[in-house]
Amino acid sequence: MTEFDLRQQRTRDSLRSALMALVAESPFEAISITDITRRARVARKTFYAHYNDKDALLLDCVLPMLSAAAQTVTQMNADTLLAGNKPLSYSAFKHVQQNADFYRAVLNAGGSVRLITHLLDFMAQTSYEWHAPIREVAPKMTVEPMLIAHFLAGALFNTLRWWLANDCQPSPETMAYTFSQLAAPGTLDAVGLG
Repeated sequence: MTEFDLRQQRTRDSLRSALMALVAESPFEAISITDITRRARVARKTFYAHYNDKDALLLDCVLPMLSAAAQTVTQMNADTLLAGNKPLSYSAFKHVQQNADFYRAVLNAGGSVRLITHLLDFMAQTSYEWHAPIREVAPKMTVEPMLIAHFLAGALFNTLRWWLANDCQPSPETMAYTFSQLAAPGTLDAVGLG
């Protein structure tokens, strides 16, 4: 890496750290570019050299978190519908619990619409990939698989928001089993396994 690349990386790291610290203190909608640049100790034009707006910076903060959480999931067993002896959604509940203050700040009514849209798309794509073992044994698909993935992503997203509002109670494991209880019957019926 060149000195220029290292400097660029340090600036991005500083801006990400500043936004994460600010989100812990204030609702996302109340945070300004000036707040971010002041906290990061960079010029406003430096911010715009790296990001179009604070939503782009927020996405840059969240993407690595989501990827890391997704990589913790083992392959689902099509017979038990479990991954690592827990429902697939367990990793989402665990991740959100570990970052609850952050997600409360950015998923509220004044949060980032772009982030919410990106999260839903990420969750749908991840769901589609994780449920491949079910599609391989499904005798008769009556609903397009990507539609099922989007349905599950929306249901999980709103369940996570409800759970955040209830102080992440009950436990991630209990919530994962509850979510499966709600979502699995219709999903399995749609793939011919119900």
